[in-house]
Amino acid sequence: MSEEEQPSRVLVTGGSGFLGTHIVRKLLEDPAISIAVVSRTPKKQFLVGSDKVSYHSVDIASADEVQALFDKVHPQVVIHTASPKNTDTAAALERTNVEGTKILLQSAKMCADTRGFVYTSSDSAIVPTQEPLTEELAELYTDTHFPNAYARSKALADALVQKANSDELRTAVIRVPVLYGEHDTSFIGQLISSVRKGEHKMQIGQNKKVFEFAYAPKAAEAHVLVARALFNEMTAQGVAGEAFFISDGRPELFFDFARRCYAAAGKPVSPEEVSAIPLAAMQAVASTGEWAYTIFTLGNKKPTLRRDNIDHLDRGCCWSVEKAKQRLGYIPVIDQDTAIQSSMKWALDNL
Repeated sequence: MSEEEQPSRVLVTGGSGFLGTHIVRKLLEDPAISIAVVSRTPKKQFLVGSDKVSYHSVDIASADEVQALFDKVHPQVVIHTASPKNTDTAAALERTNVEGTKILLQSAKMCADTRGFVYTSSDSAIVPTQEPLTEELAELYTDTHFPNAYARSKALADALVQKANSDELRTAVIRVPVLYGEHDTSFIGQLISSVRKGEHKMQIGQNKKVFEFAYAPKAAEAHVLVARALFNEMTAQGVAGEAFFISDGRPELFFDFARRCYAAAGKPVSPEEVSAIPLAAMQAVASTGEWAYTIFTLGNKKPTLRRDNIDHLDRGCCWSVEKAKQRLGYIPVIDQDTAIQSSMKWALDNL
C-alpha cells in the first residue's frame, strides 16, 4: 500500500498488557502512525517513539468514557485486546469482554474516521479438537454451552465482532492460543516460578493433549497485518468479517513445550525425572482450595491454583494457520527454539 492508504491513528485497548505492548511496539515501526493506548492503569513504557504514543485511562464498559475517547483521538483503526484474566469473576468478564466490546463497536461505528476493528479472541472461545482445525469448521461456545465464564465471554465477543462487520466498519477476529515471549509475566512467569520452587519436574495428567503456542511478537504482527488490510477497501476483501487462527504452526504436547522452556532456562528435565500427578487428583485439590477460600474469605480472595486452569490442560488445541498465511501473508516464527531461549532469558533477567 502507499503511505496514504495506511492508517495513521490506531487505538489499542489493553495496550499496556503483554500482547498489547508487543502490538504497540510493532506499530511504532511505522513513523507515520500515532497510537492511543487505552487501559484502566496505563503504563508509559516506550522510550523510542514515545512522542507517537498517548495514554488514556478509560473504562471500556462506560459508554460515556469510550465516546469521549473517540471524540478526542478519532481512531482510524481499533485493535481491541483488553480483557480481564481468565480467573476473574463472571461479572467482570461479562462487563469488559461482552458489554465493553459492544460499546467499543458502537462508538467505532459512529466515528466517521474509524474504518477497521480488530478483536483479540482466544483458544478458550473455541470447542477444542485434537485434529488440525480450520476457521470454517471451528465451533464457538455459546451463551448456554461453555466450560467456564471466560470461555463464554470471549466466544460471545468473538461472535459480536464478526457480526458487526459492514461497509462502514470492517471487522475481523484474531484467535490466539497460549502466548509466550519477552515481557511475559503470565505463562513464562509461571514456568520461571516452577523452576525456582523446584517444581519443574512435575507434570499434571498424562500429557496426551496437544496445544498451540504463539510467539507474542508474531501474534502482534498478525494484528497489524489485519489492521492494515481492513483500513483499505481493496485489501479488506477476504479479511473483513473473518476470523483467523494465529500460532507458531506446530502443535505440541503441553509439558513437552514447557520442558523445552525449562531447558532453555538451564534446567533440563529427562523423561525419568518426570513426576506425574493424576489430573483428577489436581482437579480435586483445586476445587477444595476454591471452596475453602470462598468459605473463609467470604469470596474476597481467590487461590492461585484454580480448577479452570487444571481443566484447561485436558482440553488441548490444534489449529491450521493456512488461512492466515494465505490471506494475511502471516509467517509463523521461523526459529521457535531461539524465540523460547530469548523469552526465558528475559524472564530470568527480569522476573
